[in-house]
Amino acid sequence: MPSRLSTAIVLAGLACGTAAAQEANMTFGGDTYAAGSSVTVSAPAARDLFLTGFSVEIVAEVAADAHVAGFDVDVSAPVKGDLYAGGFSVDVAGPVTTDLSAFAANVRLRQAAAVAGNVRIVAGSAILDGPIAGSLLAAGGSIELNGTVAGDAMLTAGELSFGPGARIDGTLTYMAEEPIDIPASVVAPERVRFEKLEPSQAYDRFRDAMEHPTRGFWPAFLTVFGAFVMAIAFLVLVGGLALAFAPQTTERLRAEASARPFLSTLYGALGLSMLLGIVPVSAMTLVAIPLIPIVILAVVLAWTIGYLLGAYVIAWRVASAFAGPPQTTAMRLGALAICLVVLALLNFVPVIGWLVNLLVVFLGLGAFVSRGAAMIADRAPAAATTG
Repeated sequence: MPSRLSTAIVLAGLACGTAAAQEANMTFGGDTYAAGSSVTVSAPAARDLFLTGFSVEIVAEVAADAHVAGFDVDVSAPVKGDLYAGGFSVDVAGPVTTDLSAFAANVRLRQAAAVAGNVRIVAGSAILDGPIAGSLLAAGGSIELNGTVAGDAMLTAGELSFGPGARIDGTLTYMAEEPIDIPASVVAPERVRFEKLEPSQAYDRFRDAMEHPTRGFWPAFLTVFGAFVMAIAFLVLVGGLALAFAPQTTERLRAEASARPFLSTLYGALGLSMLLGIVPVSAMTLVAIPLIPIVILAVVLAWTIGYLLGAYVIAWRVASAFAGPPQTTAMRLGALAICLVVLALLNFVPVIGWLVNLLVVFLGLGAFVSRGAAMIADRAPAAATTG
């Protein structure tokens, strides 16, 4: 259990190393630690493996547990212990000796990925081809079971389907809005349990709003507009405090992001994805569950400061292009306020609006991540010299 508690801490530290856009590998106490934008573990891990990055792949055997987080996760080698994987896409093609826990938008358990223990999955879409010797607990938008489950299965899904090779030897409990036909070849009818999944109240309110579009329009409009004004005012206030009390640090970070916008955006995406990845990893452990509120708070703070700095970088560049660099704090704050309003209005543009705002967060957050990584790199030689 102590190793589970250290997972969140280790992944957070590796995220800083990832931001340096350099692959970092080390072995300590027999455990293997690796991080980078694109990392392939091609040497066997003697004990536990801790791996994080944008694109990560395990092609060599892991002798104990594997803790993996990244945007694209690919595990094609055997894991002799537990496998914990989180990211946008998780693809497991190697056998797992004990349990598998995965959290991702897309999860694929290949036919060769035999799991000797239990499987726990939370995903937008999950395709399970490999045999599972223990129980299966899965929740997702769509779940497709093509392999065998020796134990019980509990499934919650909007869409649930079974392939010709699917079989559940234990009891199947599934939660859906309506009962579905479960083939007898998958599980005997007497071993099937159905629990109705009630539609959310939010859906009912949305339906009522569509049926009566004018009812309550003005109160709702005033509420949204008031929230909009308050949010912009709060962000401008925070930006003003930063410009007033930490002008040199703010300008240094702005210059960093402005000088290398593409690289800063990449750093920000990596840093935020690793920070978000800590939440499911913490949820998978009993000891680390109390840390989840702290991690969520850190995500909110990172999002806010990244958005503010990203907006300030854009405001400065636009103002400099039309009227020269803003010289006073009032001019800088005014440019920031205008930029925040424009970015907020962009949210009403389908697809493009939220994507632009997300890139602004990455742009600003990348400067913080890059700066933090540089400070760690500067202190490491000094500590080595002192020692």
